[in-house]
Amino acid sequence: MKILAVITAAETAHACLDAALVAASVDPMASIEALHVVVDPEQLVTSTEEIQIQRLREVREGSARERERACQAAFITWNAGLDPKAPRVNWKSVAGAEEEMVEQEARDVDLIVLARGHDMDSNDAQHAALVRRGRAVLIVPGAWQARAKRFDHIVIALSDTPSAEDAIREALPWLKPARQVTAIRIGEERDLAAKFVDQLRDAGVKAELRMVAADSENLGTQIVHEANSLGAQLLVAGAYRHSPLLEWLLGGTTRHMLSAADLPLLLAHRTHG
Repeated sequence: MKILAVITAAETAHACLDAALVAASVDPMASIEALHVVVDPEQLVTSTEEIQIQRLREVREGSARERERACQAAFITWNAGLDPKAPRVNWKSVAGAEEEMVEQEARDVDLIVLARGHDMDSNDAQHAALVRRGRAVLIVPGAWQARAKRFDHIVIALSDTPSAEDAIREALPWLKPARQVTAIRIGEERDLAAKFVDQLRDAGVKAELRMVAADSENLGTQIVHEANSLGAQLLVAGAYRHSPLLEWLLGGTTRHMLSAADLPLLLAHRTHG
């Protein structure tokens, strides 16, 4: 298993690297690469507006090279405390636009890991990994800390979307060794829920089904609250039934789930079919 941990900011580096290490626990042969994209406006080939935006960032966040040095310093500090038996984690810096470089560097990896931040690079990396690439992405809160060596209790949010099927398929390496798997269906579609549970069992995953009535809050927030109430360490879900732009304009399950989540999310978005 090849894992790419995309480090977008020094303050979220430890959360991202911790999550990559937990994810790697399911495969003794797993390898992890820590990637930082140096978004230097002097080297970008893009619109004048984009270059100006990148230059404005320097007032608040420092130059691209300063951000790179801070991220690498955070990596070195984290790596120094690593268990000698843990998978080796290699550092890589590349210059370019965040989205394009993340998409390029992730072509042959099995999982991308990201920590949510408030910087532009974090949003761009998330869009590249989840929307443009269309594979599973592990997204953790920026201040998240690993409290176990693996994801022992995983909650799956069932929905009638192709992306939900993709998320379950992509999550199988973590679902199979989990101590407990709970599949929650918010709503009344019992036949749909039963279908997914049967598929999980056929794949060797013993999942407990939990039907939950929809409440007054939005669906994404309720999914997160249900996962937390069950003590989940990881939440698996499909992402973006509609386009990310439409969800941003109108509100949507994925957007609200990302905003509310204080636990790791394993999301997948189908970009075809």
